[in-house]
Amino acid sequence: MDIIEAVKTRKSIRKFKQEDLDLDQIKKIIEVSINSPSGGNAQNWFVYIIKNKDILDRMRNEVETVYEKITGKSAPGVYAFFNEAPVVLAVVQKPYIGALDAVIEKADANRNYDRKFIVNPGLQGVSSFITHILLVVHNEGLGACWMTGPLIAKPEIEKILGVKSPDNLVALIPIGKPVERQSKSSRTDIEEVIKIIE
Repeated sequence: MDIIEAVKTRKSIRKFKQEDLDLDQIKKIIEVSINSPSGGNAQNWFVYIIKNKDILDRMRNEVETVYEKITGKSAPGVYAFFNEAPVVLAVVQKPYIGALDAVIEKADANRNYDRKFIVNPGLQGVSSFITHILLVVHNEGLGACWMTGPLIAKPEIEKILGVKSPDNLVALIPIGKPVERQSKSSRTDIEEVIKIIE
């Protein structure tokens, strides 16, 4: 598939056929996606490939429990459908230490705070990796969705998976053979998102 076609036709898939996926295909998707850029070539990502239905059901139960505790309502499906996919990737951000971190911290702590936690190059690298995963998944004829809603139960899910600080769970990506959506959400007109400085 042409890269432009892939970008224009990829959409978030939230319904999956109940068919297993080949683990080698999932590993290939991640292997290709490792080529994504990251600050200082840190490659500060790690992926849990979850196929175990009991684990996925426990994760969903935690999401639903925490959501109801906080809101007093049942969790909407968009927060909790991930366990219906045959495979879920749990993407973890590893610690990112830039080459100038210590120098900037000493010289200007406020500037370093903005760079680390507002600009957040470590998270940007992992986000690039996730974007590549979504595009490669689409190229493979599969469907996926970038999910952060379930991380309302982030500590509980991290405990189930064994993610320990300073590692940081940042997204879940359910993957499967798609039950296709009939349409793609509209996109903003280009003139609304650009400013030309000549």
